[in-house]
Amino acid sequence: MVLAILFGARARDFAAIELKAAWAFITAALIEGGLAWSTAQGWIAPEVAAPIAKTAVVVLVSYGLWQNRQMRVIWLAAFGLLLNTLAMTANGGQMPVSADALRAAGLDGFLRFMQTSSDAVHRLIGPDTRLWFLTDVIPLPWFKKVISPGDAFLLVAVLLFFPEATQRVMRQRRQEETAGA
Repeated sequence: MVLAILFGARARDFAAIELKAAWAFITAALIEGGLAWSTAQGWIAPEVAAPIAKTAVVVLVSYGLWQNRQMRVIWLAAFGLLLNTLAMTANGGQMPVSADALRAAGLDGFLRFMQTSSDAVHRLIGPDTRLWFLTDVIPLPWFKKVISPGDAFLLVAVLLFFPEATQRVMRQRRQEETAGA
């Protein structure tokens, strides 16, 4: 949002942003989070929840991205989703996480949890991990997070979404003002 403001966006520009199929993104996050929490509670086995979470997220987010394909930034998000999907598909529906990256990010508690169990979304990188370089290997200690290269593309897409969306709104407003004059 700060970038959009630096490019001249005002409050009314943010209010006029149209994100088509926003419900798809929200539903995907709720399903993935709910299944991860349910497996952490021991209610659902990770082997059952992982494919459900992966399929739901890929289908719903892909639908949301497709509905907003007119925005350039969406293609960065789609590429990030593709990289994450490749990593998760190659690893049984779960995203492997680097123990070293967890330590570097200051997430020793989550590392201990991952060493004794897994959830619907994550598991530790092991000798059988495929495409490890596309998994959660990038520590962000200042955010206490570990992300994948796909997540990095998604993060850049989110950061650039508001500047692009507000610029579209401002351009459309100028066109309407010019046409009305």
